[in-house]
Amino acid sequence: MSLVDLATAAGFVCVLILGAMLMVWQDLRSERPEALIRARMAAAFRSEKEGVAALDAVQASTGGGWLGALAERPDLLGAKLARLRTVAPRGATVVGAGAVAALLVALAVPRFVSLPGSVQLLMAIVLPAIAVVRLYRMLVERFRQGFLASLPDAIDMIVRAVRAGIPVMQVIPVAAEECPPPLGREFKRMGDALQVGMDLEEVLNAAMKRVQIADFSFFCVCLLLQRETGGQLGETLENLAGIVRSRREIRQKTRALTAESRITVKILAAVPVFIGGFLYVSNRAYIEVLFYTQTGNYVLMASVISIIVGIVIINKIGNLDTSR
Repeated sequence: MSLVDLATAAGFVCVLILGAMLMVWQDLRSERPEALIRARMAAAFRSEKEGVAALDAVQASTGGGWLGALAERPDLLGAKLARLRTVAPRGATVVGAGAVAALLVALAVPRFVSLPGSVQLLMAIVLPAIAVVRLYRMLVERFRQGFLASLPDAIDMIVRAVRAGIPVMQVIPVAAEECPPPLGREFKRMGDALQVGMDLEEVLNAAMKRVQIADFSFFCVCLLLQRETGGQLGETLENLAGIVRSRREIRQKTRALTAESRITVKILAAVPVFIGGFLYVSNRAYIEVLFYTQTGNYVLMASVISIIVGIVIINKIGNLDTSR
């Protein structure tokens, strides 16, 4: 290893250590009582206008893709960041780390494979973008699964409390302590907003715009309708809990039916890597043609592009939209 490479590696390690120290310091500051009070008050009194703009931008992004929505709505980035803060408190850090890792991979590949300058520039742009999108979707999906896993039990808890004569406004803060995150975290924000004097309708509307899960929106609409028209709230919420469980079972059946295609994607993505690694170990001269000749580079790029296109197509066919 040359002196330049050693200095580069040392600088990279130092940056990682400083970043970790900065994150720890921020965590310690955020755990102080005054910081917690400010954070809870800011979350409770978050502007409803901002939530509406974020919801509109996210809904626009589901129709024409990120690029089309970004052209129509310049505030899409702010909406995505707000959504990311909702689904994961450290989501921005995770997505940023993934983008940096993808960028490092894109910069390291030309050291082993001779690629044209345009391809290197394209990789440096495309790989971080793919990493950001995939991590964002992974965090959102993990939030949805964790939220929906505990939502029926939380509704049952509220039903029992309502039938015992406890108002809903008093049940929500108690449910926040009993429910696991992320549902407990959202109930806590709702409870904090109610305790500082916000109206129940405003709190529920803000929660629906923030969470963006259909089953939770059903729950909020039930509370709003009962407040406007009256009726047996306990019976209504009990029926809703059954509907939420039925929807969860349908989603689980869908995942079971599409398991074969998802396993196929993983196998197709892993087989070329394993075969290339085996050939590199057993017969290095045979596979080095792909890395050190111009024709081999073209064949390698065509193979990678065809594999990526195939994986994307299989994912589109096998992954059914069960978010509604």
